[in-house]
Amino acid sequence: MAFSDDDEFIYQARRPGRQVDPAVRRIVLGAGGASALVIVVAMLWSGVRGVGFGPPPVIAPPPGPLRVVPADPGGLSVPEANVPIMSGDTAAAAPQLAPAAPVPDVSAFNQAAGITPPPAPAPPPVAAAPPPALPSGPAQVQLASTADEAGAEAAWTALQAKYPKFFAGKTPEILPDVVSGQSFWRVRLGGFASGADAQSFCALVMAQGASCTVAAF
Repeated sequence: MAFSDDDEFIYQARRPGRQVDPAVRRIVLGAGGASALVIVVAMLWSGVRGVGFGPPPVIAPPPGPLRVVPADPGGLSVPEANVPIMSGDTAAAAPQLAPAAPVPDVSAFNQAAGITPPPAPAPPPVAAAPPPALPSGPAQVQLASTADEAGAEAAWTALQAKYPKFFAGKTPEILPDVVSGQSFWRVRLGGFASGADAQSFCALVMAQGASCTVAAF
């Protein structure tokens, strides 16, 4: 379409505004008024209570521990569970070694494979310890062995009180001795004509529950 100089242009500097729905305007105004009312009421309420708009309150934890270990927790109780390892506590039970591993039985395998195992070597004969030779002359019997002289005398007093039939009116010999660097005191009784007589006496004493051996030296 062509325009000539004679044509007159009319510009509209401002477009007409869009009409707002009256119902929407009432809703917006009502919401704004309600918000302003809530703010005013909150400010008035804060002023009445005297709190003011300060920092937020700090909520502290309750006093005391949150969890307490019970006196009896129950459950499985493991003996010596509180004994530290390598603590040197001699009151604890003595350590025990683990049991030896079982030896596997290969007899069924050898039988299936047709292997005849060699016979086990016979253990060497154990020579019986020769009985101590009894003295042919006068002999003594040993009734007790203690770590000190006082213990030896106490042992003899107890023997006289418990077995008066064998020891009443007799006088023992309390002799010191050293074995492997350690001192002992032996309670011995003499007066036997031979080692056989001393052995017969020990048999009678041991039958009553006392200890008695023929002294070899």
